[in-house]
Parts: sequence; structure tokens; C-alpha cells
Amino acid sequence: MTSDDSPTDRAAAVRDAIASEGVGESELHADLVDIDGVGDIVVRDGVASVEISLPVPSERLREHLASGIADAAAGVEDVDSVEVGFRGEPVDPGEHIEMVPDVKNVVAVASGKGGVGKSTVAANVAIALADAGASVGLIDADVYGPNAPALFGLSERTPDTTTADEMVPREAHGVRVMSMGFLADEDDPVIWRGPLVDEFIKQLFGDVHWGELDYLIVDMPPGTGDVQLSLVQHLPVAGAIIVTTPQEVAVDDAGRGLVGFARYDVPVLGVIENMAGFECPDCDEVHDIFGTGGGDFLAEEYGVPVLGRIPLDPAVGTLAPDEDESETVTAPGIDLPLIGRLQLPRTRGEREQTGSLPPMALRENGGEARERLRAAATRAAARLNQAAVQFDH
Repeated sequence: MTSDDSPTDRAAAVRDAIASEGVGESELHADLVDIDGVGDIVVRDGVASVEISLPVPSERLREHLASGIADAAAGVEDVDSVEVGFRGEPVDPGEHIEMVPDVKNVVAVASGKGGVGKSTVAANVAIALADAGASVGLIDADVYGPNAPALFGLSERTPDTTTADEMVPREAHGVRVMSMGFLADEDDPVIWRGPLVDEFIKQLFGDVHWGELDYLIVDMPPGTGDVQLSLVQHLPVAGAIIVTTPQEVAVDDAGRGLVGFARYDVPVLGVIENMAGFECPDCDEVHDIFGTGGGDFLAEEYGVPVLGRIPLDPAVGTLAPDEDESETVTAPGIDLPLIGRLQLPRTRGEREQTGSLPPMALRENGGEARERLRAAATRAAARLNQAAVQFDH
């Protein structure tokens, strides 16, 4: 046997074939070789055994990649069949700080403006990563309008503490969650100046017992104000996800948010376009209520990928199951002569969610929205791998 046809050379040929075919690009927006996802390759008796390391090895993703690897290796001489093994290994860039010593990746989910569904996307991305086997936490950094308690169905407000006086995050759907909503009364507005916001953000990281996490998702408030500045100044942010809708005004503001991270050398992992078309249940036609092309414009303008397009589906924001229409619920209130019924504010107990549905990323009947949210989470994790590999080199 000559050196030209040694097992080592055949293994190298298989690796080159995987790279040249760009296996993984369509699913991950980065091929497997670029993100250092191809491990050991052994060729013996015509069988190529390939080990793949992925941050979130979902079953559907494994099937796509295994097929791509088999097609790529089919053209390698003396390789008759391929066996692909997968292992989950979220990237660790190695840049840890005392504030969050056991967190591998801090990921910001941001938008330039409110009302684009950023918090909903952040919650579903976090849950999808956790469901794929990663250890995940989420910080609701929107001090003025915290939504995480409602999105995760967490009604208990005051967090527990450890013997070291660290707050213990609440947990739901496999995600550890901390929010201003757990600390302030839900009806009280938070009226703080910048320095107080800065101190609170540092507390959300440093005074919380997060434990070991692969990903700590930070649901940012709209805009590019105090929270974004505090985040990039105090923490090693591994990457940012930008959420927009197709609307021009949302795209313009999202672009400013994207540039804000880029100026501090934070890798922008990509764009998630929310509310991207509504499929009419009666006519099966897709209506672009908010226009089209917003995510594509940002991607082309700033050289980042579109991680996902989430359709405008009322179920994405629905947390409570449909009530029995035969049961009528009278709002609390009193009847006043000559005025009629005066509705009273709901009590805390009436506002708490009971029997709520899980977020869309976990619903078996979630349809296209579920699949796109989970795919976006996978692509974001792969882009983190790519950013870490590029930084290391």
C-alpha cells in the first residue's frame, strides 16, 4: 500500500469532500468544516466512519447532515459506505469572567424597535436550544416592560436565594429565567435613570446563581440605550441575534441595533424576520401583511444570514388554551344605577396563567412556525461555533 492510498489519506479525502460540497450550509448557514464540526474520520474496509460535533444535534438536522455527508463521500475512491456518529457539544469560546464564570455563551436577542415579537422569539429560541439538550438560561433585560414571566408561564414572583444571598432563577421548559418581573410588583412601573439600569443589569448576571450554562440568552429592550451599552461593556457577548419584521421602519431600526453591536466587535449571528407572511386558513394563500424582503435587505446590507422567517401565526403568541365557548365568564365589577356595569381590575389570582400552553417551539401541532423557530435556534448555535473558530484562528 502506497502513501497515496493510505487510510489517513482516504480520511483526508473524505474531509475535503465534505468541505467542497458545503455540507451543512443550507441548514446551518455555515458548512461543517468551517465550524470545526467534523471530528475523527476513520476509513477501514471501505467504510468511512465520520464523527460530527454539533451544538444542537436535533434529529431532523442529523438526518439532513448524514445524507449530505454520504453523498459527498460517495465520490471518494475506496469508500463504499458511510457511518455518521453525532455528539452534542456547544461551543465554549473560553472567555469567562468572574460575574458569570460557568456560562459559555452570552447571546443577545435585540431589535431596534418594540412590537416586533423580540421577546417571543427570544423565549422560543431559548426553549428550542434547551429541548435539543443544551443547558440554557434567559435574562429578561427589558427593565421597563418585562415579559418573560408571562411567556414562560411563571406566576411565582419572588425568587429564592442561596446561602450566599444569590437569587435562584425560576425554571420552565428547561430554561432558567430571571426577570425584573419577579422582583417588582407587576402593576408598578419601573422609573429608573441610566445608572440604576446599569447596576441592575450587572445584578441580573452577577447576583444570580446561574450554574453551568451552554447559552445565556439576553432578551434586550428595544433600541440601543443603556442596557445594550451595559451588556457590551461588562460581559463577553458571544453573539447577537437581530429580530425584525418585514416593515421598512422596523428594518431601519433593526439596522441601527445591528450596527450598535458591530461597533463593539460583537459578532452578529444573523437576522430573524418575524411576522413574515400570514397564511389564510380559508383560502390557503399567503398574505404579506407587513410587506416582504426586510430580512433579506438586512442580510445583504450587512453581510449576515437570515436565520429564519417566522410566519404571522396567532398561535405563536397564544399561551392559554381555548376556553369552552359554552362557559361564559363575567368580568369582575359592580352594577351602578344609571351607569351600568363598572368593570373592576382583575385580581392577581385572576391574572395568573393556569393550564397554559407551552411556547410554540415545543408544541407538537406548532406547524411551520414551530419548525422555523427551532431551525433558527440551530442556525444561531452553529453561527456561534463559526464565530468562535474564526476568533481562535
